[in-house]
Amino acid sequence: MQKFNVILIVIDGGRVDRISKFPIFQKLQKDGTFFSHTITNAPYTLVSMNSIFTGMYGRKNGINAYYQMFQDPKPGCITLAEYLSENGWYTCGDVMRLSLVSHKGFKKITSQEDIEDPDFLKIHSETIDQIKKDKNPDQPFFAYLHYSKIHHYIKENVFDKHDDFSEEYFSNKDQNLKNYDTYLEEASNYLEKIYQKILNDNLDSDSIIIVMADHGMGVGEKIGERAYGIFTYDYSIRTFAYFIQPKIFPQGKEISELTQTIDIMPTILNALEIPEKTSCLKIQGKNLLEYINNSNDSVKSNSDQNELSGRFAFSETGGVEGPWPSPKEPNVKCVCNFKWKLIHNLTPDNWELYDLEKDPHENENLVDSFPNIVVKLKLKMSEIEKSCHEN
Repeated sequence: MQKFNVILIVIDGGRVDRISKFPIFQKLQKDGTFFSHTITNAPYTLVSMNSIFTGMYGRKNGINAYYQMFQDPKPGCITLAEYLSENGWYTCGDVMRLSLVSHKGFKKITSQEDIEDPDFLKIHSETIDQIKKDKNPDQPFFAYLHYSKIHHYIKENVFDKHDDFSEEYFSNKDQNLKNYDTYLEEASNYLEKIYQKILNDNLDSDSIIIVMADHGMGVGEKIGERAYGIFTYDYSIRTFAYFIQPKIFPQGKEISELTQTIDIMPTILNALEIPEKTSCLKIQGKNLLEYINNSNDSVKSNSDQNELSGRFAFSETGGVEGPWPSPKEPNVKCVCNFKWKLIHNLTPDNWELYDLEKDPHENENLVDSFPNIVVKLKLKMSEIEKSCHEN
């Protein structure tokens, strides 16, 4: 068993298409492996984080809707914190809200939800310092640090001022994007300094450092969704992850193949040589180290040979607001590979099909133009949903 510390930093609402503007993300890629095409199971924090911490879709772990806050994953789901705690790790988290993450397995868990303008650099620096004091001298630790200030700004400047059909908001997408970039710039400043603290504390040599986003963020691309949580377009379900530990993850490497956020947990367990329990529900995510070992830049050639080849990802949501509110159960779901995405809007019962290579902004619905592709993707969606009911 490898006794690396695990430091997980989540930039809530980070857009993968905007991070290249800020040097810290280039630094992270230089120091580690960058997974640039990662799909989240849900475009909002509650379901996304519980999926990350169980390695399975919310449809399988029992948390797949907004109104399932304050509950743990269903029996048989072993969380990442539980795995690490049971194997000797000190586990600590500072989360966006206590209701959004299962507390199972955490020795200590805190939240800044009652602080109007939290200083996350100060809080998370002190969290790291306190962990080193609280744990046993030779004990490895797991630190989950959730940076949620982008969310705070979106709530204050978007959710509190506009609705999902506000003409003023949706007609100013360029300005909305500029505003978003200022929020991401502040997040990048935090990330640069917290990463530097980790280096200054000499934690990098014996730690696996993961920097990721739980979901993306819209800026008014689609009327009916101000930011996230309503639809399953790429601006909110496509995200990223950096893994930094030179003994395990190659430095300066980008993996552009499609991966999923449910892959984070099995990758950590594999890197730490912690076996999956056979007595619990089976993890659905894949070990990302296999992508590194087998990567041969074959994504494009595969899609040329067979448009329905490669791995498929599944994502679903049910908005609190928007055109079809459904906070008790998901009513929008999609399946996608590197080229195609099929979306099912259950409430009006209509379908959307997009060629992601030719139309990355998902503007042209091709559902009537490629009936054979639709049939095959419907079958793939059904297969994934069926797998969520298997042990």
